[in-house]
Amino acid sequence: MPELGKYEKLPRPDSIKAFIKYLISNPVVREILHEDTQVINILRNEKTSLRVFMTNIYIVGLADIYDILSDFGHVDAIVTMSAWNGYTNEAKSKCKRKNIGLFKFKEFMGAVYFDGKRFLDYINPDYCKKEKYSG
Repeated sequence: MPELGKYEKLPRPDSIKAFIKYLISNPVVREILHEDTQVINILRNEKTSLRVFMTNIYIVGLADIYDILSDFGHVDAIVTMSAWNGYTNEAKSKCKRKNIGLFKFKEFMGAVYFDGKRFLDYINPDYCKKEKYSG
């Protein structure tokens, strides 16, 4: 049956389950509270907690950031869930200025280990290797 765009912005339930499964198996994560369909609170050992908004937007842009923040208030991170999703540089920069992390699924799995600037600036090491050797 066609989904009629249902998952254009809303992550698929199986993506959310996988995301939570990977996070809860992480040694830095103590507990995950599912606040809303698209919002979870991650309680971390010896780190600040994170309020995370999950989306399935193909390319998260600046307008999407404003929409998310107006609908859901403050979040510490926005994660676009599908492997082929991404975000614009403008959206990433705006989020950083607001102390919000903007990540792809896999990036967030590495960023979750950090707080502050290291969290906001986290870049997947695999991406760095590709960039270094692709030119």
